[in-house]
Amino acid sequence: MYKVLIADDSPTARQALSLILRRAGDMQVVGEAASGREAVRLTEELRPDVILMDITMPEMDGLQATGEIMHLAPTPIVVVSGSLDGRETEIAFQAIRAGALTVLPKPSGPGTARFDAEATKLINTVRAMAGVSVIHHWRKRTPTPKSSKETMHAHTRPEIVGIVSSTGGPAALSEILSRLPAHFPLPVVVVQHIAPDFLPSLIKWLGSISSLAVHAAEPGTRPVPGTVYVAPGHAHLCVDSMRRFVLDTETPGRHVPSGDVLFESVAKCYGAKAIGVVLTGMGDDGARGLRMMYDTGAFTIAQDEESSAVYGMPCEAVTRGAACKVLPVTEIADALMKLTRVEEKYL
Repeated sequence: MYKVLIADDSPTARQALSLILRRAGDMQVVGEAASGREAVRLTEELRPDVILMDITMPEMDGLQATGEIMHLAPTPIVVVSGSLDGRETEIAFQAIRAGALTVLPKPSGPGTARFDAEATKLINTVRAMAGVSVIHHWRKRTPTPKSSKETMHAHTRPEIVGIVSSTGGPAALSEILSRLPAHFPLPVVVVQHIAPDFLPSLIKWLGSISSLAVHAAEPGTRPVPGTVYVAPGHAHLCVDSMRRFVLDTETPGRHVPSGDVLFESVAKCYGAKAIGVVLTGMGDDGARGLRMMYDTGAFTIAQDEESSAVYGMPCEAVTRGAACKVLPVTEIADALMKLTRVEEKYL
């Protein structure tokens, strides 16, 4: 039985969320908090498996409460936002940066067209997040030893960076993109698993904390240096032989968009002149594609376990021998800068 704490200042919202969870059969609502401060207290007292966290609450908002909980009693937190844009969504992504795992829209009312799908998504997310071992903050780790693979790449000048991330990804992406300068000489293409409705807000938020321009990838356009392109939520993103973006709605897969699909197209198009990065996330998306990039001579990076909110996707990449380097998220931006300068002292 999964123990869930609901934190929301609206009695109606708490009741609606509680009814959804109870109908799952394997979930118990162990407490309800009407403020962020009460959420912190009940987390320490009840030790829930998952917290559903509203953003706008009295005394202490969802962002502040997330920070306190991750400091005092780290617990998987799912931000449940009532708004898909504006200030509330910006705070939701800040909460993810502070340690929350993901963000979902509040389910619409029973009887609406989207209710059943949204309720199922909420239940499945709670189940998935309940098993995550969350961390307080990112810690340093000794870089992995040099290998012959890394030395072999010392004179290859990259022309593109591909990144895939899932659970905990917005925080990891913000850590990397905020450290890259405006003159970064490569385009960066990102696949982030997130509810499609939140994608525009994610793009806006990443743009607000990065010196690089951040846009949704548009089919038919060519990636240019100093720009971050985020895959749309309704299709796979690929790069064709002319190095133009293509949207693929035909290829099946558990994740749409898929990091594997992006990486495989980058491997075919750019070969050794590419960098691939797999960040925090559940499952194995990106691992197969990163291995293809590795085999074509590209430089590949996996986020390390200590800095990953969920060490699923990067672990799978490492297990498949797809990573040239395993790095803490705080060192990935610096690694990208050094790789663009092709410094042998690093490689």
